[in-house]
Amino acid sequence: MAGSASSQQGPRLALALAVALLLLVAAAFAFAFTAASLPESAPILAADIPSAATEAAAALDAASSLAGEALIESYQCSICHIQGAGRVAPSFIGIGERAAKRRPQMTAAQYLYESIVSPGVYLVDGYANAMPANFARRLTQAEIAHIIAHLLSSPADPRQ
Repeated sequence: MAGSASSQQGPRLALALAVALLLLVAAAFAFAFTAASLPESAPILAADIPSAATEAAAALDAASSLAGEALIESYQCSICHIQGAGRVAPSFIGIGERAAKRRPQMTAAQYLYESIVSPGVYLVDGYANAMPANFARRLTQAEIAHIIAHLLSSPADPRQ
């Protein structure tokens, strides 16, 4: 009997170590994901958005939709902003058209700028504040303008 108990300890110990390692990896992933989602510094305040949006609008004249598409791809924005993404974030399809109507006191470009640099200021009904709030610090004004140029050139939603 004593031999039987010790022969079962080996597999149990291995299982316990495997579970502990899995939990450690999951905790490390959760920490890294959370840390990457936090702003590197304070997000742009709503009061600062009009002046910052004016800067972006000036940069929009020289912006490239293709450069914006590449930035959207590199930051993997479409993972959440895709049609039928389980309502994680609004789809990019027709976003330029919707942005023009979303906040009447703003242009479509201003609304998109605000949504990128300070995503929690205005939330679309049915969506949580899930977008990382650090793009104001991670992107230059020119990069934001490229992204806005691409979003404004996106095709209209065929369902409308």
